[in-house]
Amino acid sequence: MSTAILDVEYELGRDTLSYEDLERRFGADVMKKALSGSGIRDRRIAPEGVCGSDLAFASATRLLERTGFDRGRIDLLIFCSQSADYILPTTACILQDKLSLSKSCAAFDLNLGCSQYIYALGVAHGMISSGIASCALVLTGDTMSRTVHPMDRSVVTLLGDGGSASLLTRTREGWGFLGFDFGTDGSGYKNLMIPAGGFRLPRSEATACEVRDPEGNIRSQNDMYMNGLAIFHFAIWVVPETVDRLLRKLSLTTEDIDLFLFHQANKFMLEYLFKKLRIPPEKRHIFIESIGNTSGSSVPIVLADAMQAGKIKPGALVFMMAFGVGLSWAATVIRWPESAGSPL
Repeated sequence: MSTAILDVEYELGRDTLSYEDLERRFGADVMKKALSGSGIRDRRIAPEGVCGSDLAFASATRLLERTGFDRGRIDLLIFCSQSADYILPTTACILQDKLSLSKSCAAFDLNLGCSQYIYALGVAHGMISSGIASCALVLTGDTMSRTVHPMDRSVVTLLGDGGSASLLTRTREGWGFLGFDFGTDGSGYKNLMIPAGGFRLPRSEATACEVRDPEGNIRSQNDMYMNGLAIFHFAIWVVPETVDRLLRKLSLTTEDIDLFLFHQANKFMLEYLFKKLRIPPEKRHIFIESIGNTSGSSVPIVLADAMQAGKIKPGALVFMMAFGVGLSWAATVIRWPESAGSPL
């Protein structure tokens, strides 16, 4: 037996941070340049008091109600987030109770930023395939818009808030997940990070001191920092190598794949990668312009949007890849199951 995604749902932040809002903040010239590079016009932002776990909970509730799946069958819950409710307890335990899942359900958090969803799929697939679990609920949820300084135009123009829920169950051999590829380059960790707030560097008056960088962005050590150029060079190196390696491992080519879904970092990067990999327009799907980069939720959200657009049919081969903070990356190929969308 193998493992497959039965269905996916997502939830976006209720509020919108629009192009016009940021044009008033940063000026027309800055936003014209930002839009041409990112392809992001609007960002969906969670209102005050709404956490990533709330977006995940809303996604899971809607998914379970729509599919009619028996909650008592779920014996594994993985919550992927960089913005947990508390330092402890793990947010997955809180979600297990809120979702009224069985007390025999294993629940834990996974924090790996942009690549965390595919890592979680790999963990769930391994546990189901080995017989440790039978049905998994993989949730994502982040409110990364709150981690950036409002005057740091290098990142505030990119990030939106979102959450998702994916239901995984057993499927017959040859369907579902065909393979995974994971990787890490921790030497680049400083290129995407929030320096202060952990035990290595607790927040203090000193870390709250704001500094203006040479590009005019303002931030403190309490805020997210991204070296955009370094992350771009990382992505254009790691994505093609990973795609080639995983396809060779599975004895497939890009021509065999029906749809490629990548982390929705920005439109310029996505189009560059699609062109470099010679992926034709009919095998691409982008969902970023009206919602922004939703970090670790971007892959399940673009997956759900592609499903709603009718781009994924039973038997289709779907290649998914995510990359970012860590630095880390992960990829998988799925043969979409015949039973997708219906309780097994």
